[in-house]
Amino acid sequence: MRNGEKIARSWLMYSESTDCVMCFCCCLFRDRDKITQLSGDGFNNWKNVAAHLKQHERSTEHITNMQTWHALLHKLQTNTAIDQVNQDLIAFEVNRWKEILKRLLAIVNHLAERNLAFRGHSEKLFESGNGNFLGQVELMAQFDPVMQDHLRQIQKKEISDSYFSKDIQNELISLVAKCTTDAVVERIKRAKYYAVIMDCTPDLSHKEQLSVVLRIVNCELSKGVSVHEHFVGFLQAHDTTGKGLCESFLGHLEKLDLDLSNCRGQSYDNGSNMQGKKQGVQKRVLELNSKALCVPCGSHTLNLVIGDAAKSSLTSISFVGLLQRLYTLFSSSVHRWTILREHVKDLSVKALSTTRWECRVEAVKAVRYQLPEILKALTALMEYAKEKRDAEVVSTAGSIYQEMKRWPFLVSTIVWYNVLFQINKASKILQSPKVSVETIRNEITAVTDFLQDFRECGFNSAKTDAREIAERIEVEMNWPEVHQRTKKKTV
Repeated sequence: MRNGEKIARSWLMYSESTDCVMCFCCCLFRDRDKITQLSGDGFNNWKNVAAHLKQHERSTEHITNMQTWHALLHKLQTNTAIDQVNQDLIAFEVNRWKEILKRLLAIVNHLAERNLAFRGHSEKLFESGNGNFLGQVELMAQFDPVMQDHLRQIQKKEISDSYFSKDIQNELISLVAKCTTDAVVERIKRAKYYAVIMDCTPDLSHKEQLSVVLRIVNCELSKGVSVHEHFVGFLQAHDTTGKGLCESFLGHLEKLDLDLSNCRGQSYDNGSNMQGKKQGVQKRVLELNSKALCVPCGSHTLNLVIGDAAKSSLTSISFVGLLQRLYTLFSSSVHRWTILREHVKDLSVKALSTTRWECRVEAVKAVRYQLPEILKALTALMEYAKEKRDAEVVSTAGSIYQEMKRWPFLVSTIVWYNVLFQINKASKILQSPKVSVETIRNEITAVTDFLQDFRECGFNSAKTDAREIAERIEVEMNWPEVHQRTKKKTV
């Protein structure tokens, strides 16, 4: 108004699909012979909208329709309408569908939290293989009268809409995901500052996916200070270069309505597209926000150091290759695995992790503490293979048996177990989302001191432990001779 006061036009409504404004009461109670733009298709002449609205709200038709609307609204609120019975039926039906949707949302949350598939081979109720979603609906109907009545109406075809279709399921999943993402974004905005953690991983469909995690410090009076990491989405990376990944990340931040200027940290793996100092993601983000300092992933860096160190020694490569051959031999057949379990009771042989070197401590641990039992299992396997006349298994088991009864293998087992045990302990702490910088520093310092001490006196200690095992399995404690090639002198 001219005096600055604002009065809400409760009768005015806006249509996003047509980009027009309309009069609510005139659309309901209009005279068919006197249809205007506000009571028909809508008015979108924005330059003259103010004058047109003033003229409309002063018209006789609008005032009459407003009176009719308010009279009807009063009757509906006081339950005195002429069709009150129908209104009660409508309210009952609305409430019934709300209760059904509450139960369907509860099922969606239950399956999503446990990462379970929703659909099966069939999309019909009370058929085998109809999936977890319909199975949960059937289970709930056994005890819940609301869902039981809903299924009864569906079976008798009293209603055509069941809200069980795959499209409705996907829509409910999307709505729950949006509410979850909105809650996470709201928490990030309250914390204001955040750090980003990203990594690329190919999925089962051979598409590169960029996972985005935001790390914040949450300060609450009741709970105190706590660190949280929130997953905010998978992004399909069509371009895996530093430029392409950075554009995908910035586009996702814009979609979440988050400001890059509030980013205070980055953490990626050691790939050149992420950590590159000239064209990597961290460099491009730093150019836009100099306060977003990049901290390499400590666990990933530690893993690369161990992997490079192991690959620099032929003995280490042969040692881990033998462990993988041992697992492959026994896991390739049910009968072979049964023979192994008959002799090895506590710790079973494990496959080697292809990406995480510190996780190989579990494979080394089984051999470290159960080598005599594993040798007995190999002997029993050779006897079983001879009965079956399986020459390949006899040859493979025999060669592994001979390699594992050598002094270098025993010492390598002790050395690698001691080293990987300490490194795996540090790696687990580095991966904890709630660990402090001081704790990480102390743990890394402890591992560094251990490796330095182990380099000086650890080998003799490993030989002492290996000697106890060698005496039990009767292994000669001598090193193989190293033959050096003699160069002929040319005249």
